[in-house]
Amino acid sequence: MLKRIIIFILLLFLCVDTPQAQEVVSSDLSRGLEYFGQGDYENASAEFSKIIKSDPDNKDAYYYLGITYLRAEKYSAAIVPFKKVLELDPDYKGARRNLGVAYLNLESNDLAIKQLQLSIDQDPLDATAYFYLGRVLQLKKLYKESLIKFQTVLSLDPGMEQVSLYQIGVAYLELGQKEDAKLALTLALERDPESDLAVEIESLLDEVGGKPGKTEKNWWLTANLGMQFDDNLSVVRQDNITNQADFAAIYEFSAGYKYFSTSELPVRLGYYFYENAWEDTSELDYQSNTLSLGVSHNEQSWDAGVDYYYNYSFLDKQEFIAYHSVAPRIGFSLHPKLYTNISPSVTVTNFFTDNPRDSINVSMGFDQYLFFMENQSYGFLSYRYSDEDTEASQFDYAANYINVGANISLHKKFQILVSYLYNLLDYKNVTASIGDERRDEKQTYRALLSYQVLEALNFSFDYQYNINNSNLLSVDARQNLVTLKIALSF
Repeated sequence: MLKRIIIFILLLFLCVDTPQAQEVVSSDLSRGLEYFGQGDYENASAEFSKIIKSDPDNKDAYYYLGITYLRAEKYSAAIVPFKKVLELDPDYKGARRNLGVAYLNLESNDLAIKQLQLSIDQDPLDATAYFYLGRVLQLKKLYKESLIKFQTVLSLDPGMEQVSLYQIGVAYLELGQKEDAKLALTLALERDPESDLAVEIESLLDEVGGKPGKTEKNWWLTANLGMQFDDNLSVVRQDNITNQADFAAIYEFSAGYKYFSTSELPVRLGYYFYENAWEDTSELDYQSNTLSLGVSHNEQSWDAGVDYYYNYSFLDKQEFIAYHSVAPRIGFSLHPKLYTNISPSVTVTNFFTDNPRDSINVSMGFDQYLFFMENQSYGFLSYRYSDEDTEASQFDYAANYINVGANISLHKKFQILVSYLYNLLDYKNVTASIGDERRDEKQTYRALLSYQVLEALNFSFDYQYNINNSNLLSVDARQNLVTLKIALSF
């Protein structure tokens, strides 16, 4: 941030009018201008002050005194002479703009906007005034409005292309439009790769991941083919633990489309298909179909959305479960390395052959992410509380779910996910078979390795060790689950 502030000060020096820019310079100002040209601002201001003392209505002397104070970074001192110029001549060229620049450096943003806008009204072709107005709007976090000003600068003054494109890139970055930011910064760098500003542009491009990539697609398509080994097959939703081991083929397919991709409220429609086929226990073959519909809105430091899911699944080719789920969410970032997500949900589940388990589940979740290794890796901590109300009261429960882990990028193509999940289910009513309230304590240790072989081809190895401790002995179990998958993405 300090480096960008220094660059901005340099830009101020480049853009402020020099005294020679005025059309007429009186001979009695020449000594002050000579000192000014040598960078001797103390003697220059003394000469201009001497002229003002002998000629209190000399508007040129006031103007050059204000310019001298700006160059000497004496911004408070610059206010008075510029105001005096405008008292003597409200149309004096450059006075309002430079008064706005002085206010800008004093962080008096509203006063700066007023003077810069008046300067533009006075001279609609003044590219420098538009530039500074864009900078003030950025400081007020009005990034969309600032874009219009910098784009106007591009149309008015080709000599300010690089600095304007740089500021456009900064604005897009603050708006979360990363690819647009990359494009603007790349164009800025191409304008003059040897300039002082080019160093800052290259640094910012590195921060956002280099030059722009491909245009974001409005659709996606992924197909997975894999194999799974399970040493203790189970159907958790029906408390069915088999204590049998088997191998299965896995087929997955997902597709989606994003509507209104350039609007403030994009809408996504998706479909996900999953099927496993066991070698010896075909009665546990499972197929799942999920439709999803989501809408979201993103701002600079927060986002919000709501998702709807409908799932229809089969077990042993027979209708098994159907559920509807609605999940609103809001996420926010209080620090560049942190992201927080809060997500309640309501799910209604219907069992086709086991109606006592039909349920309504209400839950509230919290997820915290911490990014590290140049934001290529992250750690996470999740907590969710859920309350399930079923047709048969013995299945009612309250659950506390905690998940902690890290996703580490060791290479651009190689990632490791390690996590630990703890899930405690306290059943609210007596389970007849044990004469007591049931209590399940579930733990999952997981390690997932993935490698991107090609841009559209990914290989993954997933190992899970599941422990279920329960006072209902029939579901007290241990399980090792190994999955190998290869994925094609388009």
